[in-house]
Amino acid sequence: MRTTLQPGLTNRLTKYLRTTQQLIEEGRDAVSSKELGDFTGINPVQVRRDLNAIGFSGTRGVGYQAYDLVEAVRDILGLRQTYNIALVGAGNLGSAIAASTILPKRGFVIHDVFDADTDKIGRTVGNVVVKHIDELAKSVAEAEEIIGIIATPANAAQHVADLMTEANIRVILNYTDVLLHVPSHVDVHRIDPTAQLMHTLYYLTQAEGQEAS
Repeated sequence: MRTTLQPGLTNRLTKYLRTTQQLIEEGRDAVSSKELGDFTGINPVQVRRDLNAIGFSGTRGVGYQAYDLVEAVRDILGLRQTYNIALVGAGNLGSAIAASTILPKRGFVIHDVFDADTDKIGRTVGNVVVKHIDELAKSVAEAEEIIGIIATPANAAQHVADLMTEANIRVILNYTDVLLHVPSHVDVHRIDPTAQLMHTLYYLTQAEGQEAS
């Protein structure tokens, strides 16, 4: 049984994982807590605490073995298996998600793409042919470990969430600005670039204030 992690720790571990994977792709064998901190914006002391919390330690003067770190974090986050994605929305955003080359490397496969626009049905986005949204329930029933992604206009988001819930999808990534109403057993994660931008601007104004003082 996998250890239950606090959301904050899960979020930070995900950042360490993504950063270390990128460094490995650049040919790195080891990474220090300072480097992880610099790339993720997390205090190096917190980095060490987090990795110690999952039983992973580094070597003084060397840092953490990059490949071993990736394996340890993947284990603790349960990322050993492949997860299928049901993506609804074949517009610009949905097409970009479907065409991503990063997702397969991280264990996520675009299983199906759906849309309600008949002009988009039958087109290929990424390597997947767009299906009509009415086929969602049938397609999801034929797959395992499905994660739903909503990349539709805001006015369609709740309807899509309802369809996903009825199809027994229990994890949904919501790229719209709509607050979705779903049953308690469904886990919704809202991807909000605006919130990230405001978070970034806060630190920018803080830095500008320090320079002016």
